[in-house]
Amino acid sequence: MAPALRVGLAGFGAVTRSLAPSIQGMPDVELTAVAAPRQGPRDEARERYGVETYASVEAMCASPDVDVVWVCTPNAFHAEHTIVAAEHGKHVICEKPMAVSLDEAQAMAEAIGRNGVRYVQAHSKLFDPPVRRMREIVSSGRLGRVIQINTWEFKPWISGAPRRAADVDTAQGGGVVYRQGPHQAEIVRGIGGGMVRSVRALAGRWHPAFPLGEGDYSAFLEFEDGTAATMVFNGYGYFDITELTWGIGEGGQQKEVAESSQGGEGRRRQPFYGLTVVSCERGDIRQSPDGLYVYTDAGREEVALEPSGPGRREIAELKEALAEDRPVFPDERWGMASLEVVLAILGSSRQRREVLLSHQVPCPF
Repeated sequence: MAPALRVGLAGFGAVTRSLAPSIQGMPDVELTAVAAPRQGPRDEARERYGVETYASVEAMCASPDVDVVWVCTPNAFHAEHTIVAAEHGKHVICEKPMAVSLDEAQAMAEAIGRNGVRYVQAHSKLFDPPVRRMREIVSSGRLGRVIQINTWEFKPWISGAPRRAADVDTAQGGGVVYRQGPHQAEIVRGIGGGMVRSVRALAGRWHPAFPLGEGDYSAFLEFEDGTAATMVFNGYGYFDITELTWGIGEGGQQKEVAESSQGGEGRRRQPFYGLTVVSCERGDIRQSPDGLYVYTDAGREEVALEPSGPGRREIAELKEALAEDRPVFPDERWGMASLEVVLAILGSSRQRREVLLSHQVPCPF
């Protein structure tokens, strides 16, 4: 039997507090360490999970009791902490966005390759069963070639929760383009095959309390094969997209929505990151509460999908890749390509022009 994969969490904020219980509940995975600069979170982690704690990520990376570092620190530190982990021979799982610049992402990729470790791009929507199955249907050719991909998300990201300064400051990797754009980039790139040619976009800062970070964007993407895609995000909170998704949100939990005709509050369904519609030559695809609807000349067919189960999928992907001695997916090159789309949204909005891309990589399935 292979030894347990020992995980160290870099940072102990909201993300890591949700991660820790799911890591502990996985077979052959052990949470062994937490790094946090403040004493209070370190004490909490030690008391709740019985882990070793460290005041710096570098100190934790020097521990012989850590095999993989899950980077959950603020976006501006993703590159620094990924590189130090790789230099200590640790595998890396890094939250989105991969980094805040392409130079940082390139340095991360070089460190991963130089040290022979694996990198998993975390919080990828390609781990969601509906998105993965959409890609499988498209790549099978059953409906002909894909011609349009449209994804919308409206939710109270700006106004729905207290935000730290870094969360809403673009200069620090905040605002909805950095914080939410990677999700839509993963959905669109994954379904469309990965190879985006160009981006034209506008991003807005319309919330008076948060003038330093974007609260919305609208982006048009063109793939190398001519497929068109749109990504629309609005985080101001007046309209919630769950009104159009049966009251089901990102985690697959059903919300209380007055217009919803579905019951079953608390039942976990398939996760909805907004509303995504994929159009092909011979049909359309969108999510259903428990899978996908496929529309063709024969009518509407529902494809039921198994739920993804509790916890996050990234650690399982890393474990399986190590056991099978294969590359992981999504990896550092995929993460950098999605970051390039995010940065192109910001650049196109500032420059009022189309931005051509050069770091794209194909989807392997």
